[in-house]
Amino acid sequence: MANYRTKMRSIGCPEVTLNSVKNKSSDECFPAKNVKKPKKAEVNFCPDHPSGENAESLEKLRLELLKDVRQRNSTAVVREKMSKTFSYRRREVVQESPVVGDFKMKWPALFQIDEIGAEFQRITTVPFETTFMAQLDSLVPQLAFVFKKKGGVSGQKIAKLLKILHEAKNVHLKREAIIKALCLYLGEDDEFLIREYMDIQGDILQDQRNTRMGIYVLKREGGALGEYKDIGIVVDGDIVLDSIKSVAQACAVMLGVIYALNLAYPRELKYYYEFVQKVLMQMDGAKLSPKVLGLKNKILGESK
Repeated sequence: MANYRTKMRSIGCPEVTLNSVKNKSSDECFPAKNVKKPKKAEVNFCPDHPSGENAESLEKLRLELLKDVRQRNSTAVVREKMSKTFSYRRREVVQESPVVGDFKMKWPALFQIDEIGAEFQRITTVPFETTFMAQLDSLVPQLAFVFKKKGGVSGQKIAKLLKILHEAKNVHLKREAIIKALCLYLGEDDEFLIREYMDIQGDILQDQRNTRMGIYVLKREGGALGEYKDIGIVVDGDIVLDSIKSVAQACAVMLGVIYALNLAYPRELKYYYEFVQKVLMQMDGAKLSPKVLGLKNKILGESK
């Protein structure tokens, strides 16, 4: 086993090759610096190209995709080519960490909800939206019971959200309330996850440019609770997705975007994303921080 990695690199194993010193930039030319490896339970972190394909042939498919995505009734063709170019796209994401705006121009087909879901499933083998929603809905009663015991300023904010949860008839509004309450219970600001704006505010674009990662909600002036003009996702100041149906769906898609672009979880929401990944999505759930483990144990206690 002493020269195992050397042998793997000699046969072209991508996960080993991308961490070799010769493939690193001059300012990172050290074996232990900026090692790229699975950190969020990725199953296919950096896979091999399909049999019979290489970088040149997959680049041709990428160029074809730029035309296909503009054509009508091309969903099946786009889906097939996106699946075939996964390894090529993934190597670019992992090795080069491209600017989001530039990457969106190269791979516009990726930035659709269905394709984000397909990419997440290629990486983790888990269907993201159905799993997220089903697990969230199943835990709502236990979470609400645990959250109502929270005291202090956070407890007062959570109480308002729980009131919405119990009074709302709209399932999307219920999910939104419990997600915000989850952030507050874990000691994090829900505004780092979801930022709300009135459609008459002129500073929304400037605020988005300064947003590293988050969900924006554009409210209708005089609209009812839960009625939104637009819901979208911002990464590094660029809107990567918009016209999302609900805040809860945006939260699920945001997780997919993080995996598809190989992004790190924001520090301001590290416990929220840990709970979503390891408890809701049940990926690498054996190792939990004390705060998330405490919440999980309380939920299990209420389930008995």
